[in-house]
Amino acid sequence: MEIRLLDRHDAPAYQALRLQALRDSPHAFSASPEDEAGRSLDEVAARIVPAADGSVRMLGVFDGGVLAGFVAVIHPQRPKLRHGAELAGMYVAPVQRRRGFGGALLQAAIAHARAIEGVRQLGLGVGASNVAAKALYRSAGFVSWGVQPRALRIDGEFHDEEHLWLRLDD
Repeated sequence: MEIRLLDRHDAPAYQALRLQALRDSPHAFSASPEDEAGRSLDEVAARIVPAADGSVRMLGVFDGGVLAGFVAVIHPQRPKLRHGAELAGMYVAPVQRRRGFGGALLQAAIAHARAIEGVRQLGLGVGASNVAAKALYRSAGFVSWGVQPRALRIDGEFHDEEHLWLRLDD
């Protein structure tokens, strides 16, 4: 298992895994496969290459050189928000689940956030019905601070999103 920042060379693998994620776990993402399918590899590369200002970093976990999962670490650049960072879009391919990939990726993202100067807390949103993901986040110390009712509407059905945070300055 290897965890590293994604770069433009990872764009084809990221795009394929992202489309799989959107198809397999529609409740976990606000985007749909239709939203993402038409993106060019240049557009995908621009989204995953670390932002020069440090606002976005995309971490990937690899199994034998194959991208198995990803998560974005988003760091707002506005002075009033710079004390926080957020995890977004976390996904691990089903064949790598329950093998420690998600936990390792989450720990790497937390370590990355801790290394950002001034970051004191880390937040995320997760589907309120996603028991496995919530258990993973709670095992890393995240605590719930609220639920957004009807955060997503998929095929006419509403789904809630739970918000969690982790204090990093303890």
